[in-house]
Amino acid sequence: MSVGLSGEELLAWNDATFSKWMELVERHPEVMAVACDVYGVSNVGELLHHVVLVELRYAQRLMGQTETAYEDVPVSVDGIRSAHGGMVERVRGLLGDVAYEWDATIRFQTRSAGVMVTSRKTVLIHALMHSIRHYAQAAMLVRQAGIAPGFPMDYLFMGVLGWE
Repeated sequence: MSVGLSGEELLAWNDATFSKWMELVERHPEVMAVACDVYGVSNVGELLHHVVLVELRYAQRLMGQTETAYEDVPVSVDGIRSAHGGMVERVRGLLGDVAYEWDATIRFQTRSAGVMVTSRKTVLIHALMHSIRHYAQAAMLVRQAGIAPGFPMDYLFMGVLGWE
């Protein structure tokens, strides 16, 4: 028996986690200014910006579209929401396209690792898991700054049917 997460399940987890982060930022706007040294950024707002721009740019690559420049999306809640929404819309469309060839390869220039050639499936999984990894890093920094995220981020909670 093969057990694995589908693209739809990974997208749902990613989107649910993003939504909880945006709720946290609405309750505690100071989260955006929490110091952060991950990936060369200076605060959590910049890390969230990096997260959603990576998502959006990979979704655009999967669709053969021109990638949005980092500087074209403001480091703001609205900018972050817009970029994430753009990714979700594109990925949902691709996941719903039965003719889309996930095993086909694509070639693209990365910002830090040169030119890559890999499968579309690998790109999708990376984009969605990359976000989850950075959300975990941000959660640690936010907790250290005295702000409790107040929501579970583990995949386990996506399938909870009830509590006893």
